Formats: sequence, structure tokens, C-alpha cells
Amino acid sequence: LLAMRGATWRQAFCLGLLHGLLLYAGTLHWLRGIFAIATVPLFCILALFTGAFCVLLRTVNRRGWPPYVAVLLTATLWTGLEFYRCEVFLLRFPWISMGSAIPPTYLLPLVGVYGTTFLIVLASAGLFYRETWRVAAGLGIALLALGVVHPRPVELAAGEGLAVTVVQSEEGFLDSYAELTRSEQQNHPDLVLWPEYSLPYDVRQRPWDMDRLKTLCGELDAVLVLGTQTVIGPGTKEWRNTALTMAADGVLGEYYKARPVHFFNDGIAGTTFAPVQTRCGAIGTPVCFDCDNATVVRDMTMRGAEWFAVPIFDAQDWGATQHLQHGALFRLRAAENGRWFACAASSGVSQVIDPHGQVHASLPLMAPGAFTSRVGRRTDFTIYSRVGWLLPWCALLCAVGYSFFAAAVALRKRNLPQIAS
Repeated sequence: LLAMRGATWRQAFCLGLLHGLLLYAGTLHWLRGIFAIATVPLFCILALFTGAFCVLLRTVNRRGWPPYVAVLLTATLWTGLEFYRCEVFLLRFPWISMGSAIPPTYLLPLVGVYGTTFLIVLASAGLFYRETWRVAAGLGIALLALGVVHPRPVELAAGEGLAVTVVQSEEGFLDSYAELTRSEQQNHPDLVLWPEYSLPYDVRQRPWDMDRLKTLCGELDAVLVLGTQTVIGPGTKEWRNTALTMAADGVLGEYYKARPVHFFNDGIAGTTFAPVQTRCGAIGTPVCFDCDNATVVRDMTMRGAEWFAVPIFDAQDWGATQHLQHGALFRLRAAENGRWFACAASSGVSQVIDPHGQVHASLPLMAPGAFTSRVGRRTDFTIYSRVGWLLPWCALLCAVGYSFFAAAVALRKRNLPQIAS
């Protein structure tokens, strides 16, 4: 913010681009192990958003707006651009956003991650004006306090809730998952959750495997949610990444991954977000990357999902940094919508999260295993789920409107000398 004062638009753009490249290359260094040299254009694309923000911020500084207006514009522009990058832009890449930089706070069920972003930028921008620095400092101290004082864990009464067995393994074989599941049989699970791609084929086309799964559900007297495929055509890309929910008497429901991972053969995107109705309640079963964005989980919540069982695939060779960054996003989604989350990841982070975003149980990274924990069912809605989600949309609309305004002013100034001559 300070560097933008007195900068030309080219200097502003280059400074923003440099900031973005350093930020994303530093925090997302593990992407180099997946995409190699292709990470360079990816980082450049992400950095374009900070470059665009700096160009717009320069127009705010040069326009001479009253301090409070300038501060509000700064926060609105950053939030709108960040929201566009994370939720609307083609890549829909929500990693490394400002609002996700701090653990779950009391703000998430009110204004969500992007509302938190808005407040952080508001406090930061206000420090640079004599008229606003006191208010901004107070807001900044409050935000720092929220980052330290976390919501208390949600405790279930004895016998309350559902017992969920979470299985973590990258084997990809039915036998290995069944063995790990049976190791928790003494805990009498109501539901068993396996990772994404736990059976990396269309299991319904293999009657023998389906019979074995039904038998396993019958032995445990439990519902099973697992990651598989749904073949819809002869081509190698004509399939859907599926969270299959079943019991001893057969399939209860299925959900198709709505946010396939870019640059992977991750299936054709699904378009429906209805929870699966089971004896364990209405369960949202988004798949992995679906929960990185805020939209899918909120949509499922408003459609009646009482809690979430999420299959995840994070390859072991992607590294611990990727696993930990990804695992943190599920905590944010749980706190935004006030729902319990059970997450089964192929090599971590497998965890059970309460409606305040606090982890109740988890497994070590990179090792197969299983654990059983309890989750609760909720039917109430947070303020964020009801109306708070609209805040970043409003910021985006304002940012678009201001961009057109700034462009019109710049064109008018360029044309004035020609008109005068």
C-alpha cells in the first residue's frame, strides 16, 4: 500500500506482479513437483490479480478521495479481486487468500473467509491516513485478538451424535480398505468414510466387489461413503468422480464432483448439490477440491446437509506442506457453515472437525490408518450461510463498477489534449 504512493501505473502494475510472484512461488512451492515448468505461467496468472489491484489502487490514491472513502475502496477492490480469483475465474484457485491466513475465528460464521479478508485490508489501509489510523488500529488489534482467541471446541454429550470411522490409505484396493475398516469394528461405527479414488474404477460395474461392499456394511451395520467413478461413455475422459453412499441393501445415493482439479483427468463436473438421505441424517458428500471453494459447501448446507463426509485425494508425493494447507481449508468451511466435517484423505489430513472449525481427531500424515470419532447433526444456519456470503459478491460488483469508472476517467484525460488542439 505504501509503495503505491507516487507510482506510475506501470510501476504499480510491476510492483503488484512482483508481490504476487513472490507470494505464490513461496507459499505454493510444492506445485513445482506436480507441474514442473508449467508452474511459472500459473504463478504469473495468479500474480496478475495483485498487479491489477495495484493499478486500481493507484487511481484511488490519485483521485483524492476522502480518507474513509479511499480506505473502503481499497478493501473493496482487494476483496472483489480475491473473490473473483478464488470463486469465479476459470481456475477457481482459492489457496493463499488473505482471509484463510488465520485459523477459524468468530468471524467465519458471520462474514466468511472473504468478509475476513475485507476487514484485514480495511484495517491495513486505514493505518496510512491520519484521519483513520486510530479506528484502523483498533480494528487491527481486534483482528489480532480473534486470531489468538479461537472459538471453543464443540463438545458432544456422552452417547450423542454418530460414530464415524475414517480410513486413510493410498492403496487403491478394496481388501486394504476393508481390513483397515474392520480394525475399528469394536467402536461400532454408524458410518465409514473412505478417501477419494479409494476404488478408482466404476465399482457398480463389478458385481463381485459390490457384493463384498454390501457384506462389509452388513457386518458393521453401517453406512459407507467411498470415492469411485461413474462411467458415462466409452472415452477415457467420459466419467464422473463420484462419492458413493451405500448400505447393506445397496446404493443410497451418489454425488458427482463439481470442481474437478484443473490439468488432471478428474472427471466431468457434476451440477447437483443435494445431500444424501440416510439413517445417519442428510449427509453432504462433496469431493476434495469442492471444499476448497466456499460455494459448494454452502449450497449443500442450504439444501439441508446436516453434516459432511468428504472423500479426499492428496498424493503422498505432493508433500506435507500441500497436505497441511489443504487440510486447513476444510476447517474454514466447517466454521463458515456451522457443520461437522469428517474428512478421509488418501495420505492426510484425515480429520474430524466441529462446527467451530476445531479438530477433534486426526491421523498422522503419509501413513495408512483408521480412527473413529463422533460427529453431530445440525439443522440451523449461520449468518454467513444465510446472507454473509453476499458480501464478496457486492465487493466484486463494486470493483467491476469502479474499474469501468477508472477506465472512463483515464480515457477522458487522454482525449482532452486532442480536443483542446
